[in-house]
Amino acid sequence: MFPLGKAESSVVLKTIHSLTPHIPALTMAYAYKEAILPISLTPVQRPEHGLTLEMEMLNHAVASGTRLALIWQAETPGLVLPERFTRDPLFEAAARSSAARDWPVVGRKTGGGITPQGPGVLNLALCFTACTGQSRAILPGYAKIVDPLRDAFARLGVTAEATPVEGSFCDGDYNLAVDGRKLVGTAQRWRGHTCLIHALILTDIDLDPAVEAVATFSRELGHDTIFDASVHCRLADLIPNIADLTKTTVTALDKTVTDAGYAPFAA
Repeated sequence: MFPLGKAESSVVLKTIHSLTPHIPALTMAYAYKEAILPISLTPVQRPEHGLTLEMEMLNHAVASGTRLALIWQAETPGLVLPERFTRDPLFEAAARSSAARDWPVVGRKTGGGITPQGPGVLNLALCFTACTGQSRAILPGYAKIVDPLRDAFARLGVTAEATPVEGSFCDGDYNLAVDGRKLVGTAQRWRGHTCLIHALILTDIDLDPAVEAVATFSRELGHDTIFDASVHCRLADLIPNIADLTKTTVTALDKTVTDAGYAPFAA
């Protein structure tokens, strides 16, 4: 078998997805494997378009029980935050100010805090359904994305560990950090027994203006959290001699996520 082109892969994926309610999971896995369909990068114009694709993927995973993966990147910058922030009385004014600074704001369905999006940020989203008899659980959910990410980074010569990083945006116990600096942020959302888990990967974004955009918006909401660009790192800083960093990273993600049993979502 030879790998299919992007157009052919899309047709095959949509055909397979349409049949998933009628095909046993093992047969589905075989169909994906035989088609040799890579989990490739899906470019989107704005961050909200990527978030919409994630929710479409979650809908499909709920209906089919299929493990699905999506890698996307926005072409224009923006700030993304949990929808609870949009109910803040100060939100509308803060959002208008941020948009005037070329950092438009959009809400998301997963938890966490304020994050930058745009060029220089890769997003990996996975959907899986907990096995019969297993309850939905936060910690195993994070392991589902942290473990393949660590494996993918190891392929690139980068050792990352799950840890909070004080001063980072959207800080949490399941950041991935290198030498104490945040490289990845994670968040998740459950619908019944199906989980959507998301990772934001800093590849080569300009950190200073991105972190300043987060900090300014946070202050305008009346928050007193201190953000520090220096506690973040990028893959470009860790592996600076790769000619096409995005392509190389996506290839590593494709390998580890496919090995973990995920199939590409047909955007």
